[in-house]
Amino acid sequence: MAQFEPVPGAVKAKISINKDHSILEGHFPGLPIVPGVCMMQIIREIMEVMSGKDLKLTAADSMKFLSVINPNQNSEVDVDISYAEHGDHYVVNATLFAAAVTFFKLKATLTFS
Repeated sequence: MAQFEPVPGAVKAKISINKDHSILEGHFPGLPIVPGVCMMQIIREIMEVMSGKDLKLTAADSMKFLSVINPNQNSEVDVDISYAEHGDHYVVNATLFAAAVTFFKLKATLTFS
């Protein structure tokens, strides 16, 4: 579940993480954390909802995994995305965080499928 606040060139969202989802079971048994690939997917899906376009991650200039997202400690995560449209793609800068803790930063290109 996500709540969106889009404005031209940016989108803010608050997402809820299902701590019982099966994807969290295998990463570290007994310590559920959101896999990094899921963090990237969250950003892509938010951009798809915001733009109404199917998108594919075609370049990642920078990915920084700064802290793990443990859904037992952080069931909600904030997402800030700034973007610019260039022809057939978006250049995005995105951050996943909760309060003062930053989990993930991404600078990437998302191309229209």
